[in-house]
Amino acid sequence: MRNILCFLLVLIGTQSYTQTEGKITYEEKIDIHRRMTGERAQFKDRVPQFRTVVMELYFDDDEAVYRKSETVEEEAPPPQAGGGRGRFRMRGGGSGVVYQNYAEDRRVEQREFMDKKFLIRGEPERRAWKLTGESMQVGQYLCQKATFQDSTDNIVAWFTPQIAVPLGPAQYGQLPGLVLHVDINEGERTYTAQTIELDEIDTSVLKEPTKGKEVTQEEFQTLVREKVKEMRANGFGGRGRGGRN
Repeated sequence: MRNILCFLLVLIGTQSYTQTEGKITYEEKIDIHRRMTGERAQFKDRVPQFRTVVMELYFDDDEAVYRKSETVEEEAPPPQAGGGRGRFRMRGGGSGVVYQNYAEDRRVEQREFMDKKFLIRGEPERRAWKLTGESMQVGQYLCQKATFQDSTDNIVAWFTPQIAVPLGPAQYGQLPGLVLHVDINEGERTYTAQTIELDEIDTSVLKEPTKGKEVTQEEFQTLVREKVKEMRANGFGGRGRGGRN
């Protein structure tokens, strides 16, 4: 279990635990090879195994915004031997902009798909989290473990009640404390807090996204599935999970 949480040993805390304003930086890591199954598995040596994006969560007493860092580039390691490529950097990917007004219990997510922007409105997603009772001291924060499982994902989240906000990376929150780490399907995708800055922020960053076609979550997922199906029929690869964070 210590190996699971060693990622958090360099967290930075700058004020008291009761502070309800700040900025959290997360590393979002996707195992691309895990998604290359069937005929696509033969191409694993041509692409890097992991894609990493740096995301930022800004919050105050009433609102929060989760977005890609504007100052840190995404970096992917070189592929395995024989891939013919060296280290490279690339932009893009990662989650879209997620805005939450938890005083009003509403959420707006801006997603981009096929060069088009979409707005998905609704309430914050609520999962039937199971609190396991497991805990671990990580730096200055006492973390507790919560799990959730549905038909496609097995999710493990570690949160700290010492920062009493119901937030976390992407749509993973609604727990009695800030979520510092999320693991989906044993490493298929992870979100890891890198720094915690509990201090006053420029509240102008807490903007609700307004650009994009308004759709429901179901409509967006249907659009993604249909486009992926079309691409596969035309001989392109893909995976019908573009609607997830």
